Amino acid sequence: MDHSQQIESPVAPELSGVSGLDGGAGPKSFGEMLSQSLDKVNELQMQADTAAKELTAGRNKNIHETMLMMEKADMSFRLMMQVRNKVIDAYREVMRMQV
Repeated sequence: MDHSQQIESPVAPELSGVSGLDGGAGPKSFGEMLSQSLDKVNELQMQADTAAKELTAGRNKNIHETMLMMEKADMSFRLMMQVRNKVIDAYREVMRMQV
């Protein structure tokens, strides 16, 4: 089985409502989408922190699951930071435009 197909961004499901083709209520606003993505990243960070604390306390013996949760949280945080950087770059570009 190809493991690269199993890996997906935890924030990617949030983007499914962008096109409005899924039969839902239509596209979300950028602010709503960003807010939901930030909430999801925060939730993943908290879950990874809890898993690490349980592992160090001896309540959880599965180091593999803990490491996977920590990597998933790290990847989602890095993706969020890249989105933030792109938004800031776009804002700066708009502010440089002469009217």
